[in-house]
Amino acid sequence: MATFFRGLLFLFVFYGTLITNAQECERQRNLQEVVVTGTRTAKRLSEAPVLTTVVRARDMVKAGTVSTLEALEDNIPGLVSEPNVMGNNLRIKGLNSRYILFLVDGERMVSEGAGGNVNLNQIDVGNIERIEVINGAASALYGSNAVGAVINIITKEPSRKFEGGANLQYESHNTIRAKVDAGTNLGKFKSRIDIFRHSSDGFGADGKGAYAAKYEDFGGNLKLGYTPTQRVDMKLTGRYFRHETFNTAGSLNSAHPLTHTVSAGFNGTYSSADSRYTVCGSVHFDKYFDADYLEKLAVDNLKGTATYISSRILNTFRPSHRWEIVAGIEQNREQNYATKTLGATPTTKNIDDSNLFGQAQWTPSKDFDVILGARYTYNSQFRSAFTPKVSAMYRLGGFTFRGGVGSAFRAPSIKELYYDFDHQGMFWIYGNPNLKAEMGLYNSLSAEYTRCGFNVSLSGYWNNIDNKITQYDLINSSGGNEKHYRNVSSATLVGVDVNLQYALLREVIIKGSYSYCDARDNSTGRQLSDNVRHSGTMSATWNGNIARSPFSLQLAGRMNSPKLYRLITATGSDRLLESKPYNIWKVVFVKPFRIDKHALELTLKLDNIFDFKDASFINPGRQYLVGVRYSFK
Repeated sequence: MATFFRGLLFLFVFYGTLITNAQECERQRNLQEVVVTGTRTAKRLSEAPVLTTVVRARDMVKAGTVSTLEALEDNIPGLVSEPNVMGNNLRIKGLNSRYILFLVDGERMVSEGAGGNVNLNQIDVGNIERIEVINGAASALYGSNAVGAVINIITKEPSRKFEGGANLQYESHNTIRAKVDAGTNLGKFKSRIDIFRHSSDGFGADGKGAYAAKYEDFGGNLKLGYTPTQRVDMKLTGRYFRHETFNTAGSLNSAHPLTHTVSAGFNGTYSSADSRYTVCGSVHFDKYFDADYLEKLAVDNLKGTATYISSRILNTFRPSHRWEIVAGIEQNREQNYATKTLGATPTTKNIDDSNLFGQAQWTPSKDFDVILGARYTYNSQFRSAFTPKVSAMYRLGGFTFRGGVGSAFRAPSIKELYYDFDHQGMFWIYGNPNLKAEMGLYNSLSAEYTRCGFNVSLSGYWNNIDNKITQYDLINSSGGNEKHYRNVSSATLVGVDVNLQYALLREVIIKGSYSYCDARDNSTGRQLSDNVRHSGTMSATWNGNIARSPFSLQLAGRMNSPKLYRLITATGSDRLLESKPYNIWKVVFVKPFRIDKHALELTLKLDNIFDFKDASFINPGRQYLVGVRYSFK
């Protein structure tokens, strides 16, 4: 066996010497790609002081990606998803959506419930330029919820004078995805619009396995940009999303869920003549409507709304090539309106917070960077929070070393604070207005090595969360069941991540990642619900040619060790179960055809090749997809 591995290592090194110049150029382009999430300013990926995972549009095309969720599952090990009517309930390394901050072009997406769920389907994957993911605490830059991870979805900008396209996909279970887009770049004026419609018959209505309801989505995205001078830039954005799920045939329900999300934002930037100063002002509005559609009456019955309004002024000052100082002020308002969940009568509750934040990056030499940052938050509910951070990066030859210590917090949601809700007569849920903010402390250290077409990174982290908010049961004097919230526990996450990318021979790109995470509830000593200790992703992409005509063929998989999950039965019993370990693999073939400015792209995908199914995963089993994309530039 040892001889086998030595031989495998020899082949690996030998083939590494055969990497072509084209692949080296591709790798260098990736390292020079600009990212913004880790610092709120544009940095080349190779120079970003925070280790950042980037999922690019071209990678999603070759992977046959149909949703933002699939893009994350393919590239972020340790991610577990449990979609429900309120969106994508994600867990990354044991922490659920409440501890993950979701951004679109740097602006917060409104949370759709006490669980922090966000429906990621409101961003059509064809409109995504890239997704940037950073692990750990980022509250110094982004405030509440940036405890476990920050996921920033960067949408596309028009690059040609006139461009456009259309996309149509058909998948198993009569799942249809259609999209059209158009854009223009006339120098001073830019615009892009895309409109999409997704629908599916769902699966599992026979009660023999996992279940997903029939649904229909409709949405659109608009971006307008105006650059009157080289020093002034203005952008206006808008987004609309409608999500409707339907009851199964024969259902006795007289209504089905219907939700809407509306977003609008303005961003203006001014730069000084010498580019030493850049001032950016922005206002962003995001609102979610939750309703039941009454089928016989054909009207909507509004259940509640969730609103998030943010305004910000950000100043970037570069006094010399060794210093960059970012400082800003921010005002946020979160508002919930509910007809029942916040009391017997319709009620509106608000939380406001005011913020001062700053960050200084010092570069004493070309190979060494130090960052100091902090945010002060005054919250109308829990008063004050101070979240400092320090990080450093050092480059030595092909190695890049990064390390940092940062604090983070999660403000309790309005529903956790003010719930007053009779859950269909089965139990009452009560909020707790005296809840404290959860506080996190994140420590990380990483090493990255890059040479030619080879890139590998190893990172370790320790994340401790205090004042963790927990829901508990209480039997009242009448024998009734009540559920309450309180700060009763802490959690500690310790783990190691490994990421690898390798260009093999002339045409094959291999990517892999592995994550180990020990995520414990310190009050019980048990693993956090839905944490998986061992997880990984892997893909091998062949970028080939047939008669000088390009194509790509990819085999990709994701693997998870067993996870613990709760199963609550109709009789009220609550059991802790363990899922099966799983390997889910897919194969994707993409063939582009190009004639002058016109391009046609065919995608064939077989997903979940081995038909994996388990009660703890909402997965329909093996699926087939055919897609056609047309574009012109």
